Amino acid sequence: MGKIIFVLLWLIPQLSLAGELQTTKEAKELSENIVGFFIKADFKRGLELAKPFWPLPEVEIDGLANQIATQWPVVQQRFGKATGKEFVREESIGKSFVRYYYLHKFENHSLLWRFTFYKPLNTWKINGIQYIDDFDYLFESRN
Repeated sequence: MGKIIFVLLWLIPQLSLAGELQTTKEAKELSENIVGFFIKADFKRGLELAKPFWPLPEVEIDGLANQIATQWPVVQQRFGKATGKEFVREESIGKSFVRYYYLHKFENHSLLWRFTFYKPLNTWKINGIQYIDDFDYLFESRN
């Protein structure tokens, strides 16, 4: 399959007191819940969960949900019906960044959701959410 990269947002960290995730376990649970809605193509509800933890104006997050919903019919036409999700990896950089990867499985192919969290002080914040269909990075990093 051709390489498709859909970048939702890569955010330079900003301080926000809107949401507090104290542990990486809580950050992972949030990712798991968000991707659960994404599997059902309910991007609006999934991103609603992200709002308290993402230092980004709500209107921008709503815009992302609309953008994905607009693009999604092309994904479904190409990849088929969604068949589930699978947690595939966690990685971190020091004590300040953590990433969680999930496969969004379809009948014909899969997408990879990547959730990045940043801990500027004492709590974790969403730093970026991205989906891609190129898995080379994951295979290469296994060597």
